[in-house]
Amino acid sequence: MSLSLVIPFYNEEDNVQEVVVDLIQEFDQRQISYSLICVNNGSTDNTQTILNNLSGKYHQIKTITLAINKGYGFGVLQGLKLANDNYIGYSVGDGQISAADIAKVYEVIKRDGLDYCQGKRKKKDRSWRRISTWCFNFIFHLFFPCPVYDIGSNPKIMKKDVYIEINPSSKGWFIDSEVIIKNYLRKSKMREIFVSHKIRKKGESKHLLPFTIYEIMINVLKWRFKVWFSKNL
Repeated sequence: MSLSLVIPFYNEEDNVQEVVVDLIQEFDQRQISYSLICVNNGSTDNTQTILNNLSGKYHQIKTITLAINKGYGFGVLQGLKLANDNYIGYSVGDGQISAADIAKVYEVIKRDGLDYCQGKRKKKDRSWRRISTWCFNFIFHLFFPCPVYDIGSNPKIMKKDVYIEINPSSKGWFIDSEVIIKNYLRKSKMREIFVSHKIRKKGESKHLLPFTIYEIMINVLKWRFKVWFSKNL
């Protein structure tokens, strides 16, 4: 068994070295067979230079360079085109999810024969973002009552044949919701496990704007109506 993990980076020059090296050290220590697909998603800082240096040092790394950032989902999907292992997935490049937690999610999906597994963040803050995320997750589950609750959390890992079957296509932030909705509709064996959500120490956070959350919610509603319509055919 092996894992292809995609990490998209957008202006993460302060984090990319630590994120990549931590993953390599953690996976090697656990004797996980893997490839690490690092996507420079249109960065304008030194992210590309650092990735070039890392790929020259570590044979486990594959790199993709996108000249323009066409969306978070687009970067993820470009990386997944190079994913050839039994299990594939993606996570964030800001260092907020530890390498140990990513490895833990992979070991659970493999050990328990799941189709899909992801992290569920442990967060204690009471910020506007926390409240808006809770509201979105609540509404999402009114329409798609799946066993995965924290829609925007990472990592997201699934079997390669499941990914091929669901064939996600979203170029923006809706990619997370689309992956979960399609796994739910195909009746995948799904689970989420707790992961620590570390405070960002370096770089600039890519917060979801209110309009982005609204756009994601509209897409969720479109999928709900699409499913209802299909059932009535």
